[in-house]
Amino acid sequence: MGAPDIASTDTVTLATGCKVNLHLRLTGRRADGYHTLESLFVPLAAPGDRLTLTFGPQGGPFSLAAGDPALEGPGNTVARAWRAFGAATGFAPGLAVRLDKGVPMGAGLGGGSADAAAVLRALNERAGARALGEAALARLGAAVGADVPFFLGRGPAWAEGIGEALTPVDAPLAGLTLVLLCPEVHVSTAWAYAAWDAAHPEAASAPRPSGPQAHHSSLTWTKERFKSSPCSLPPLYNSFEEVVFPAHPILREYKEELLRSGACGAVMSGSGASLLGLFRDALRAGRCVRGFQAAAVRAFVHHF
Repeated sequence: MGAPDIASTDTVTLATGCKVNLHLRLTGRRADGYHTLESLFVPLAAPGDRLTLTFGPQGGPFSLAAGDPALEGPGNTVARAWRAFGAATGFAPGLAVRLDKGVPMGAGLGGGSADAAAVLRALNERAGARALGEAALARLGAAVGADVPFFLGRGPAWAEGIGEALTPVDAPLAGLTLVLLCPEVHVSTAWAYAAWDAAHPEAASAPRPSGPQAHHSSLTWTKERFKSSPCSLPPLYNSFEEVVFPAHPILREYKEELLRSGACGAVMSGSGASLLGLFRDALRAGRCVRGFQAAAVRAFVHHF
């Protein structure tokens, strides 16, 4: 079956967001090198990237312009998403991508995964009879990056496996204000995992239970923690803090400053270096943001 005819003038501009982890517990390392985890993902609209996609005819070339040459290679998640979709469906239109970064790299916010998910969505919408169902598209996204399936969905989700096993949750965030800090600190995700492995040599030999029953128990455990935290949320926790904070002490200082500023909880997101604080008082959150911005720390505020 032939692919839909796409004019070379088919151009669309997409705004992508990011995610934060309110809870991230590494639970082990699989034989293939991937790490298993339990995490609560929450999407945010900002900071975000902007993608300008110009589609060409079937079989056309792919190009990526990003301003930073380090982002323009074949390993970029956007390039991998385009290749993976073509291989899975046979629909491989030419695609020229302009990527304007707004999500800091090395911040643990999943900006690259959000971009890949946006490209997969755009391709799927144009694939006609070759379009994938939601489940198949999520499986394809997981092959591109562990966080990609989350960005193909909507709303907060409890994640297990390598991050691809997602259960939508109604996280009780209404009325809270989130302050997100993006310091000028780069934390390599590969380094963070290697440092955690070195601190936990037993992780590879002691995998946690998996399967539907374990998934249900973990989700129940987390929902119970919603009721006991000062923010009516699960404990804001991140396994990576134990290895990232000693290497980057300024991040611990920023977390402590969030708490001194009135946050009822604060935590690093992903493998760092971004940090977040949850506030009950929006005015105190605003003062906190202005204080960090005055100190030249990039800060964002999100009202739930």
